[in-house]
Amino acid sequence: MMDPLTLLTLILLSLGLSLDDFSLAFALSLLMPSGTLKRLIVNAGKIAVAFSISTALLPLLGWLIGLAMYRLIVSFSAWVVLAVFTVIGVWIVREALENEQPEWIIKRVSSFWELSAIGILSSIDEGAIGISYPFLGIPIIWIIIAVILANTILILFASFLSSWIKTLSRRIPSILSGTILITLGILKFLELAFGD
Repeated sequence: MMDPLTLLTLILLSLGLSLDDFSLAFALSLLMPSGTLKRLIVNAGKIAVAFSISTALLPLLGWLIGLAMYRLIVSFSAWVVLAVFTVIGVWIVREALENEQPEWIIKRVSSFWELSAIGILSSIDEGAIGISYPFLGIPIIWIIIAVILANTILILFASFLSSWIKTLSRRIPSILSGTILITLGILKFLELAFGD
C-alpha cells in the first residue's frame, strides 16, 4: 500500500509525462477522418498505445543509458523535432488555407508506426526523467502503469474534444492542428536545446 505522498508523486509524475501527448493527440485527432464512435475509439486507441509505449519506455531508456550519453542524443534530437513538427505543421496549415485536404497527412497519422515515431520524437526529452526514477522510491512498474493509464485517459479526452471541434468547420481543425504542431516543435526544440 502506498502512502498519500508517494501516491501524489506518482499521479503528478504520470500527468506531467502525459500532457505533451495530450496536445499532440489533440492535433493529430483533428486530422483523422471523422466517422462512427467505433472509429473514434479505434483511432484514439492507436494513438494511446503508440504514445504510451514511448512515454513509459523512453524514461527507462534514459535511466539505462545514463545521463552523459543521453545528453548527446538530446542535443541532436532537438533539431530533428523542430524540423519534423514545423514542416508538417506548416504543410497542414498551407493546405487548409488553400482549401485542400491534407490526404497524405491523414494516411500517415492513421498508421501505428508513424504514430509511434511521432510519439518517440515528442517524448525524447522525457528520457532524462528516468535518471531520477531510482530516487523516487516508487517501483518502476507502478510508474509505467500510471503513465500508461494517464496517457490513455488524456488521449481519449483529446480525441473526443477534437471530434467535437471538427463539427464546427472544415478548415479550422487543420489550421489548429498545424499551429499546435508548429508550437510543439518550437517548444520542444527550446526545451531540448536550452533546458537543463
